Amino acid sequence: MKKYLFIALLIGFSFGQIISVVNQSSETLITANSQAHSDYGLSYPATYEFTISDAEQELNVYKKNKKNQDWTVINEKNPTDFFNGIEVVRFDNNENKAYISVGFSIISDSIFIKIAKDQNSATVGSFLRICEFYDNRKAVVTVTADDWADWNNENFVQTCQNFRNYNLWLSVAVISSSSSQSTWDAIQLELDNGLIEVVSHSRTHPYIPYLDVQSEVVGSKEDIINNLNLMNHNRSGANEYIYAWIAPYGEYNDDIDVMTSNANYLVSRLFYWNDNSFSDWDNNLNKFDPVGASIELGNASYWGETDINELNTVFDNVIDSSGIYHLTTHPNILQWDEDFTWSHLEYISNRKDIWYVGFGHLYLYRFVSNVVNDNSLGILENKTPLNSDFKLYQNYPNPFNPITSLQYDLTKDGIVNITIYDMMGRIVKTLVNGSQSAGFKTVQWDATNDRNKPVSAGLYLYTMQKGQHRETGKMVLIK
Repeated sequence: MKKYLFIALLIGFSFGQIISVVNQSSETLITANSQAHSDYGLSYPATYEFTISDAEQELNVYKKNKKNQDWTVINEKNPTDFFNGIEVVRFDNNENKAYISVGFSIISDSIFIKIAKDQNSATVGSFLRICEFYDNRKAVVTVTADDWADWNNENFVQTCQNFRNYNLWLSVAVISSSSSQSTWDAIQLELDNGLIEVVSHSRTHPYIPYLDVQSEVVGSKEDIINNLNLMNHNRSGANEYIYAWIAPYGEYNDDIDVMTSNANYLVSRLFYWNDNSFSDWDNNLNKFDPVGASIELGNASYWGETDINELNTVFDNVIDSSGIYHLTTHPNILQWDEDFTWSHLEYISNRKDIWYVGFGHLYLYRFVSNVVNDNSLGILENKTPLNSDFKLYQNYPNPFNPITSLQYDLTKDGIVNITIYDMMGRIVKTLVNGSQSAGFKTVQWDATNDRNKPVSAGLYLYTMQKGQHRETGKMVLIK
C-alpha cells in the first residue's frame, strides 16, 4: 500500500498548474500542462467566460492550436438552441460576456482565442474564469447504467436507444470479461450512434476483497480500449481514455482506491443516494474522491424508485440548488412497460438551461476547470509562458504487455536521458543517454531491466531530462 501511495504522490506533483491563461492585446492563450494533456486527453470543451468591451458590434470568435495556423471561426449558438459538449460560443449582450467552449487538440497543448470583427483585428475580449458547468448552465444531469454483459445485452441496447430518444447522455458500465464479441459489437454500435460513454465496471464483478485488484481495475480498462473504438471525448488522436470506475455492488476499499488512481481513472462511483454535488480532489491519489448518486430509477423490489412524484421531486430539488442530478439505473430492472419510467425521462430531458453530460466527461470537465484548488489556475496578464525545448508524450499502449513506445519531440539538439524507475524509485532501465538532434523521436521498452531480464507486472515511472528540464510519466505493465 505504501509503495503505491509514494508513486501517486510523486506523479501528482508533476501536474502542478493544470491550465494557464494569458490575456494579451492580440489574443488570449490557454495552455494545458503537457502531462495532464497526455494522461487525460482534455478533449471535452471547457467553457471560458470572457468580458467583451463592445457587445453591440458584430463579433466573431476565432480559434487555433498553433501560432502558425490559420484562424478558424467557432460556431455561435444562443440560449434558444439545444446543445451539449460541443465547441461553441454564446454571447450574452446584456452582460457584455462571451461564453466560449473549447477543448484541447492532440496537436498542441495550446489554444489561441480571439474575439474580434475579423481575423486581422485585435481581440476585444478578456478572460475572466472557467465556468463551473458547461456553457454556464444552471445545473447538471448525468446518468450511469450498471452491468453491461452478455446476460444483459438486450436490456442495454433497448436502454441506450430509449435514453437517446430523449437526448440524454448515458454512461454504460461494462463487465469486460463477461462480454462476448457479439456484446462488444452491440456496445460499439451504440457508441457509434451517439450519446453513450463507456465506463469500467471490473472484469468479473467481484465482491471485496478482490483476488487480483490490478486485473479487475486496470485490466477491465485495457479490455474496453482493446475491444472498442472510442471516440469524441474519450479520444485524443490515437489515445483512448476511460475516466470513471463503477464499483461492483458499491463495495470499495483502499486497495481499489489506489489502483483506480494508478490506472488514471478520475473518479469512482459507489452505490449510495442523495449525493448531488462534486466530490473533493484527493491530492495524495491525484483523483477525485468516490461519489454517490441522487437516486435510482427502476423496480422497487430491488433498489430502484418507482414513485414518479418522488423521482421528480428529487430532480427539482437538485436543479433548484444548481447541483448535479445523477440518476443511476440497472437496465435489467428498468420497467419500460410502466408509465413512470417514460414520464421521468421526459420530465428531466431537453431543457436548454441544463447541462447533459456523460459521468466520466463531467469529471474530466471538473479536472480541466481547476476548481479543485485555488492554485491550479493561473491567469497571467501580458506575459509569455516558458517554453521547454522538448515535449514528452504518454507511452502507448498503456497498460501494456510486453512492449510500449515512448514518443518525444526535441526542438533543439542536446543531451537526452530517458530512464525507467520502479515503485521504490530505483533505476530499472536506461533507454536513452546521449546526444540527439532535434526532431520527433520514438523509443521502445520491452519490460526488461538493464540486464535484459524481464521485470514483474506493476506500476513504473519514466522520466526524460534535457538540461534543467525534467518530465515524468507513469505506466502499467500487466501480465
